[in-house]
Amino acid sequence: MLSSVFSTDYLAPPGGVGSEVLAINARSLGMGGISVGLPNSSDFTMLNPAASAWATEGGVAFTGRYTESDDPAWDNRLGFPMISAFLPLPYGIVVTGALEGRSRIETSLEGIDVPGGYTGDYTWSGGLVEAYLGASVRTGDWLAVSLGGRSTFGNIMSDVELTSNDSVPPVPVNSVYRDDADFRMAWGATLGLLLHTGRFGLGFSVSTDRKGRLEVDRDFSFSDEADTLDASFYTIPGEISAGVSFRPLPELLVGADLFTRKTMSILGSRTEEGSVYSVGAEYGTGDGLRPRLGYSWMDGLWMDGARTMTAGLGYSFDDRTAGLDLAAAHTRWDDPLDGELSETVFSVSLWASERWLGQ
Repeated sequence: MLSSVFSTDYLAPPGGVGSEVLAINARSLGMGGISVGLPNSSDFTMLNPAASAWATEGGVAFTGRYTESDDPAWDNRLGFPMISAFLPLPYGIVVTGALEGRSRIETSLEGIDVPGGYTGDYTWSGGLVEAYLGASVRTGDWLAVSLGGRSTFGNIMSDVELTSNDSVPPVPVNSVYRDDADFRMAWGATLGLLLHTGRFGLGFSVSTDRKGRLEVDRDFSFSDEADTLDASFYTIPGEISAGVSFRPLPELLVGADLFTRKTMSILGSRTEEGSVYSVGAEYGTGDGLRPRLGYSWMDGLWMDGARTMTAGLGYSFDDRTAGLDLAAAHTRWDDPLDGELSETVFSVSLWASERWLGQ
């Protein structure tokens, strides 16, 4: 095999799986990220799937986002969209499926010393995606529970070019190659609960650890075949979400959420445990418009100390067959190496019921 002539070990990307994001729809983003304690008849939240139990007819929802950031993984890029579909069945059951992006990496390093007297230029790209399939059911007018499967998968590619840093020339045929870290599906369970009385809401959701297989394949530029360098397992730690909501006035909704996760270690990189705290409000003007404001802060996790201000606007047709949500968020945080950094996100969500789709 030609790859045995010259070979280097796999070099994991700095930052592991890349820059993470909580995949939330534009309504939630405009309210600081809250969604766990809010019934949702037209969209989906991975943070508490039980909220979809209030859907009375089938439909689809799509969320996209554009980011300007000091983080190169997201700067001037459209984020992986969040797509969801829900189908009510008899006896108060609602089946829901969703697909959304969770992390992204886009970085490079040059002049890395590798064994054998060589220097390597490395470029990493890719990320992870999450999927959900499950069902929720309302056991009465005020209580809903959900149970489903949650999966994480994706890949991170490393494009590598080796050159000689001494008198020994590199082997031309295999000094350029690509390493593909393939994250096979890691499945776990998600249980959700939502209590809603009209004026008051209380939600809770827990996701178990998700464990999947990780294979690293090397594909040389001269070859159509790939060699498997390594095979192991990776673990996405469990998460807990909790939220409350309250209507002090019929047209005013306020709420608060907590998201927390254990420490995550993947590809030699460690993301500390931590939490995200969110507060937000929504005001219904009576003509289909709903302005929103919110604020969130992160303690630990992938952006320790981040503070985010958000605003949004929603509109739904009189018969609530379709709607549009817009949101913007500005985040600031301190990086140990680069100092103060910032990020601005623009998000849009479109949702439509089966009545609108059938017109």
